[in-house]
Amino acid sequence: MYNLAILLGFLFFSLKNLGEKRKKFPSLASRFGFDIPDPQNRPVVWLHAVSVGEVKAAASLVQKIKQTYPHFFLLVTTTTVTGQEEAKRTLKAADAYRFLPLDLSWVLRKWVRALRPQLLLLMESDLWPNLLKTVRAAGGQTILVSGKVSDRSARRLKLLRPLAKHLFKHLDLLLVQNETYRAHFAALNDSAKIHVTGNLKFDAAPLPVDRAHWEPLLGSLPFAIALVSTHAPEEEELLDALQSLDATLFVVPRHPERFDEVATLLDKKKLSYIRWTQLDQKRGGERVILVDAMAKLPIVYTFSQLAIVAGSFSSQIGGHNVLEPCLYGTPVFFGPHMHQQQELATHLLRSGAGLQLSTDQLLSHIEAYARNPLAMRTAAQALTQTLRGSTQKTWNAILSLIEKKKNLEINRSAC
Repeated sequence: MYNLAILLGFLFFSLKNLGEKRKKFPSLASRFGFDIPDPQNRPVVWLHAVSVGEVKAAASLVQKIKQTYPHFFLLVTTTTVTGQEEAKRTLKAADAYRFLPLDLSWVLRKWVRALRPQLLLLMESDLWPNLLKTVRAAGGQTILVSGKVSDRSARRLKLLRPLAKHLFKHLDLLLVQNETYRAHFAALNDSAKIHVTGNLKFDAAPLPVDRAHWEPLLGSLPFAIALVSTHAPEEEELLDALQSLDATLFVVPRHPERFDEVATLLDKKKLSYIRWTQLDQKRGGERVILVDAMAKLPIVYTFSQLAIVAGSFSSQIGGHNVLEPCLYGTPVFFGPHMHQQQELATHLLRSGAGLQLSTDQLLSHIEAYARNPLAMRTAAQALTQTLRGSTQKTWNAILSLIEKKKNLEINRSAC
């Protein structure tokens, strides 16, 4: 019944999205797992990260894996196309990149027979019963890394307690971000398997930016604000809220297939703009720079005085990573809906590196910040340094589990 539900759900989802103008979803062949990588008889570590945010968070852990076990074959799977593209940019130490196959028992058995993964690491919250069950049945260890579950999701899981327990029993270890998440998971799990190791996003490092290259194009902006990870209708709401502000606005839609949609919105509002892909042409003082290219956030943050992280002005999304701009010394304003990233919001607010505001509060607070930006910028520069350490805690817990299994196998052999 579960296999049938997965299959029908996927087919419905695929038919629903046939009209996408740009490629957003993996091909049917990819999701049915026809492209299994060849580990060439090397031990396999399989890391799964859903999309861009989880991929970026995994970067420091990937470094640990390859430093400790350079001979291991590291497979990275993602669910989204943007996540796959980010993995190839950010996780260069990996040996192969694939889309996660559908959680169908016969598909997963084929993959696991070919790969024989010793470790399956799942980032944050993307858990699949057949995947977990099949890897464990083949002798692999399964670990949730930087795990989280929101209050809303925890309530839903409690309503489906038997199914949730069946899912979690196939995990050898749950490494969670904080005590709140530990309590949520403990209601449905063996608490001995749950350890607080922190949020891997805290250990992210800033990516290098060639300032000399970008200075002629972006260095003369008088006051630049980055509107990042925007969803509909957030672009329109934010542009309306800031229409009287004398500033240059970088607009960075969360999903690349919406670039043209946002361009149409800018035309409709008669706002002068230039696309990022046209920046090599001479700028004429456009009000908006539409970032219609991937992996440009480090440059945008470097040349912005302030970031407004969207996804937080809609209760349907629940927020994105508000700490990332701080890696580049850029303070952050964000909206009232942060239930998916509450811990990050709490750290940011406590540090004084940003503010949580509604759209109608943005204008006055931006004007106040522009008059005295130093304190908030100093707090942003210091924040990420104070939160580091989760990667080492996570890796220590993983090594402990590996060592425990080795000792168990030695004892069994002796018997």
